[in-house]
Amino acid sequence: MPSVNFTVKYDGEAIREHEMDVALLAPALLGMQKIIEELVKASTEGEYKASLKIKGNVKQGSIEIELVTQAIANFPTQIIDFFSGKYTTAAANLITIIGAGGLFALYNLVRKYGHKRPEKIEYLDGDKVKLYFDNETTIVNQNVFIVYNKFEVRENLFKTVKPLEKEGIDTFEILKNGELLIQVKKDEVSRFFPPRLTESLLLDENITYLQIKSISFNLNNKWTFTNGDEDIKANIIDSIFIDKVAKRDISFSDGDILKVRLEKEQYMENDKLKTSYKIIEVLEHIKGSQQIPIDFPNV
Repeated sequence: MPSVNFTVKYDGEAIREHEMDVALLAPALLGMQKIIEELVKASTEGEYKASLKIKGNVKQGSIEIELVTQAIANFPTQIIDFFSGKYTTAAANLITIIGAGGLFALYNLVRKYGHKRPEKIEYLDGDKVKLYFDNETTIVNQNVFIVYNKFEVRENLFKTVKPLEKEGIDTFEILKNGELLIQVKKDEVSRFFPPRLTESLLLDENITYLQIKSISFNLNNKWTFTNGDEDIKANIIDSIFIDKVAKRDISFSDGDILKVRLEKEQYMENDKLKTSYKIIEVLEHIKGSQQIPIDFPNV
């Protein structure tokens, strides 16, 4: 059966002793298996399925795992000669999948365009598709585009890079024969968040005051606040404020209050009503020792 070897690598200060929590690594590898399964199924029209096995390889200062991908005929009773057209086609497809025409194109689409949807799709000869994003275009194999549009695949792509959310793990790489095919950096993880299967019910924006309860410096920038009546978690997407926080240009103390432009979205997800908050812009940072001025009516 055709097979191709490649290496998945995680690197950063947290794994300089080449150790990594199984709770982080196992879902990432399972996610990789699911991605390859979908690529193999799409490229062989379901005649083959993928099998991913760990060959095992650890190098100083990082976690490197050598994986063996095999394409297995879906019909065991079917005898496929080593030199038959189907076998060699499956082998060629597998080499393409673990290369520029498969995994690389898939990761690159998400890394470059995140949650953007192509404004226009043009089908070309040779099973290619041309995608238009804003003022840019990119050409990929139709099978890659089919897989890219599957929610489960987008979920599994995120699982493979999710370890980068942990402090001290900085890069995710895929290598083949020592050649770097794919590299995702810590600051690119948010682009891999899977799109939600949701129905938006309400999108509202207003200016309000929020008191900080806990600060998170992870890539989601999801902090916990109180608005006086309840606790909420909100993603901060104000790049200027985030940059100041990252540079330690802002200090915080108990009771600090932020005046913000807050976006509230209510949506249905898997038949459940959910609410999410985003801080679009931080308008003012009020230290805990200060008070919000209140205009009392004249008596």
